[in-house]
Amino acid sequence: MRTTTRIAALAIAAAATTGLTTFSAEALPRCRAPVEGFATATGILGAGSAKAREEARIRWRRTARNLYGPRYADFRNAQDRQWDCKKNAILLAKCVVVARPCRY
Repeated sequence: MRTTTRIAALAIAAAATTGLTTFSAEALPRCRAPVEGFATATGILGAGSAKAREEARIRWRRTARNLYGPRYADFRNAQDRQWDCKKNAILLAKCVVVARPCRY
């Protein structure tokens, strides 16, 4: 049992000195407080919802960039995304997205 523990410790030490570690501090995400993006758009057959959703995402990116800098403005890195899209009238759609901006 002691030999197995010693070999494991040597393997970990060798991996650490050669840079073969699985996770590094740079690979872990750094997330900030949630940011909101809001938009409305008109259209039929789902076109208004699609436009509102895209505009909400654009506004989320803009807000994240203004608050935390350009490294946080990538929506693909955002965590805890929550969408709320509704049709308020026959042609009007409203979308709100809330997500935590993260950089990697």
